[in-house]
Amino acid sequence: MTDILFQSQENIAIITFNRPKVLNAFRRAMFQQLIDMLETVANDDSIHVLLLTGAGRAFSAGIDLEELSHLFDGSTTAEQAHAELDEMQELTRRMVNLPKPIISAINGVAVGVGAEVAIASDIRIASKSAYFQFAEVMRGIFETNGVMHRLPRLIGMGRGAHVMLTGERISAQSALDMGLVTKVVPPDMILQEGMDIARAIASNAPISIRLIKEVLHRSYDLDLESVMRLETDGMLECYASEDMQEGVRAFLEKRAPVFKGK
Repeated sequence: MTDILFQSQENIAIITFNRPKVLNAFRRAMFQQLIDMLETVANDDSIHVLLLTGAGRAFSAGIDLEELSHLFDGSTTAEQAHAELDEMQELTRRMVNLPKPIISAINGVAVGVGAEVAIASDIRIASKSAYFQFAEVMRGIFETNGVMHRLPRLIGMGRGAHVMLTGERISAQSALDMGLVTKVVPPDMILQEGMDIARAIASNAPISIRLIKEVLHRSYDLDLESVMRLETDGMLECYASEDMQEGVRAFLEKRAPVFKGK
């Protein structure tokens, strides 16, 4: 069985974590597989948005703990452990820097790496049966994949500290209340809802989409004037594009635009 499934349709790439018998727990090899798929999405101009989800009743239950035993049995040097962790964290770098939006349709359990992958996405929606958990503190390990940077920016420092220090489960409704997800839907509607959002994004101008994602992420660490300069640069790039001409023309002609990303 393939650990991660990849398909594309309607300008949308769909990646499905596919180890349902173990709640889609990540093996080490899956990190590089996912990075390779992100590279495919980045280089394929026909793909405008990426949708992530899980097979079965989990999004992902995190790292397959059976694969961590080598880290504390004396067979791994500190340098090797550092290299493994950097490989894991490269996934977040690739997701954040992907020039196309990523939606996580969280169909069930999202723990550890599962929660981290969701947080590295641009939009998160959840099934009513889903829950998040940052259980690292309960296993004597520590968050990775940029959680310390991204989670407080999503839900606030106090809430971030609370859920990471306690390791308590966060229900789908609580995740919605705190801003961790933007929508909660019935379990049988999660993939459809994810696709509906993906289609809405994919129908918009690719240049505008890329610029919005880029500037939103950079705005975390910039002041107002710096962000407004980026907005000006983005608008000038749009002015020079064929897509802006098409967008205005389509509005005046009362028809749907046909964007080409140019």
